[in-house]
Amino acid sequence: MNFADRLQQLPSASHLAALHLLGADGQVLKFFQYWVQTTIHGGIARLILRDLHDRLDPADQPYFRASREKMYKQTLEALQAGREERVDAFRKSLRPMRLSLGHGPFVCGEQPGYADYLAFGGFQWARVSSPFQLLAEDDVVHAWFERCLDLFDGAGRREAPAT
Repeated sequence: MNFADRLQQLPSASHLAALHLLGADGQVLKFFQYWVQTTIHGGIARLILRDLHDRLDPADQPYFRASREKMYKQTLEALQAGREERVDAFRKSLRPMRLSLGHGPFVCGEQPGYADYLAFGGFQWARVSSPFQLLAEDDVVHAWFERCLDLFDGAGRREAPAT
């Protein structure tokens, strides 16, 4: 039995204490936060930024375009071009999340936690900014996202998806 399995057998207070003693709780969450920012947010941005631009108030579009094109060193059109061919690579990049979801309905296990909310934010941003389908309907990440939309009495669903 490996260390992680032994840790899971401890009462929850002992589990948290053991993680804290190892310094793993904060460091693991920090790692996950960076993974979300680079893989999820970064991947999504390259697939939907032009859609997001088009939904903005016209007065905000010039600043958004100039700042994003400077950041990505290409036009919004070029950034989003070929996304239908590139979305599979984004989906494949979510494999660590899929593996985690193989152990429970949420990234954090049986109940959602901070890591779930970090990842959910990026997908919700995409949902309300672009009609582009990021996730295949048979993907466990899609099922996880649907569960997250239902949290807090469906608060996530109250914001209308982009059309």
